[in-house]
Amino acid sequence: MEPDIFIITKLLSDPSRMHILDILMDGKAHTVNEIASFTKIKQHTVSYHLKLLTEAQVTTLQTYGRFHYYSLKSAAIAEMLEFLSFYSPQRDVKSYKQHIHKKELKVARTCYDHIAGELGISITNYLLQENLLSESEKDFQLTEAGKSYFQRKLHIDTDELKKKKRKFCPKCLDWSERKNHVGGALGNALLEFFSEKQLVIPAQTPRSLTITEQGKEFLEKEWGI
Repeated sequence: MEPDIFIITKLLSDPSRMHILDILMDGKAHTVNEIASFTKIKQHTVSYHLKLLTEAQVTTLQTYGRFHYYSLKSAAIAEMLEFLSFYSPQRDVKSYKQHIHKKELKVARTCYDHIAGELGISITNYLLQENLLSESEKDFQLTEAGKSYFQRKLHIDTDELKKKKRKFCPKCLDWSERKNHVGGALGNALLEFFSEKQLVIPAQTPRSLTITEQGKEFLEKEWGI
């Protein structure tokens, strides 16, 4: 029988569930308490929504003792949500807090497990301009110069990344910038590099990233960003 798309579309039509999924778009696993704190939704309501999402294989549950951690089922789910965000109208800003939230998300944020926003696009543009990446209609491709650069300068072994059971370097359509940024295994490796070097740190707003002074220096000196 054909897939019942209605089940998924019905799940995604609920604002509370979409708010929960937006929190999980940071690529991390969260407890019900954490999600309730971020979303301001009651814990029992969060648990109910997560139960439905997990049954539909949109989210997954991992249990460690008495702690239950929820995360998105896969990178493909994150790609679907980011794609839908691109075609969705943006919410009206009704408070100063929401204005700051929107501004932080636009500058730099996580898109599941890679960098999005202005920073993500700037990084992608640099890699293309320097011929470290090339592009086709659907994906980016690593050039020989890029392979050498990632290994020599960033200590990222791209051969190992290609062995992972996921897309290596797909285009991910950025909903705020309306352009493609680097996703997949390579995009995740870049986020890990930036995080380990403290070039970006989590902001107070969920998913938002703050570019540190060290990060600004690196971006300007090394990449002219």
